[in-house]
Amino acid sequence: MYKISALLFSAIFISFLGMLFILLLYKHAKLVSKHNELTKYLKSLLNTLSSARWGNLQIKARKGPSVLSEEISKNLNSLLESILDRDKMIQEYVEKEKENNNIKEDFIAMLTHDLKVPIIAQDNTLDLLLDNKFGQLTNEQKDAIKNIKISNSDLRHLVESLLDSHKFEKKGFVPKIQEDVSLREFIDDIIAQANSIASLHNKIIRLYDHSEPNYKINTDIFLLRRVIQNLILNAVSYGINSDYIDITLENNDDEYIIRVRDYGLGISKENLDKIFNKYYSAAELYSKASMGLGLYLSNKIINTLNGSIRVASEENKGAEFSIIMKK
Repeated sequence: MYKISALLFSAIFISFLGMLFILLLYKHAKLVSKHNELTKYLKSLLNTLSSARWGNLQIKARKGPSVLSEEISKNLNSLLESILDRDKMIQEYVEKEKENNNIKEDFIAMLTHDLKVPIIAQDNTLDLLLDNKFGQLTNEQKDAIKNIKISNSDLRHLVESLLDSHKFEKKGFVPKIQEDVSLREFIDDIIAQANSIASLHNKIIRLYDHSEPNYKINTDIFLLRRVIQNLILNAVSYGINSDYIDITLENNDDEYIIRVRDYGLGISKENLDKIFNKYYSAAELYSKASMGLGLYLSNKIINTLNGSIRVASEENKGAEFSIIMKK
């Protein structure tokens, strides 16, 4: 009887241990399953956050395995939707502003283009008056007309800078390279045209040619001419301490250099780094008319031609701009 009871107890105990083991295995499997599910959820959540970080707000977080994780997913998805809505609003605003700016820029372009016609006509009329085509003028009358011509020239320069700025912002500068252009003849032609303005300011343009004889360049002569003319006009306007503007030509095996120097007001150290910025101008310091576009455009043009502009200056000792072009 005792043996039977012992055997029965042993059987019951072993069965209990077996059931306990099976229960533990079940609990372990359930925990592993929950752990795996939680791991997958966390990886999915990280993927959503990573995508959002790089600008993709379309991927949404999936529901998690618990009430807490479901709440996290819900809040994260709401945040992403909110960001998407705001991004859409910003894009619509930017597009609207861009359209308004285009209308404004086109209006300015048409206006400046139309303004050029009467300015040129007025300039031609002033030349006829100075040539006594409408009768002999007194010296006082000629001086008055010369002053008007100076103001007219400044106005024309402002209008052309504004128009060129619009063209650049719209389309950029597309160079039309002309080959085998004589550097000396090219500069001589620019000086001949600039002398009429320089003479009104009692300035003399001097040329120092240190380049090789009959040196040839390949460039867009219209764009490069525009830059050199602008530098000469600046030298005329700000070179108040001297009667001379110096242009120097140099070349080496790899590049050629065109320097334009005046002996006037100069540029302060704190302004040297700003002079090529759009709309920056120190003209107001010297009671001059300027929109701060001339040097900005000049720098853009030279960069388009694969060159660079450097400036060296001291206050009240003048400034020298160097156009450095690859051969």
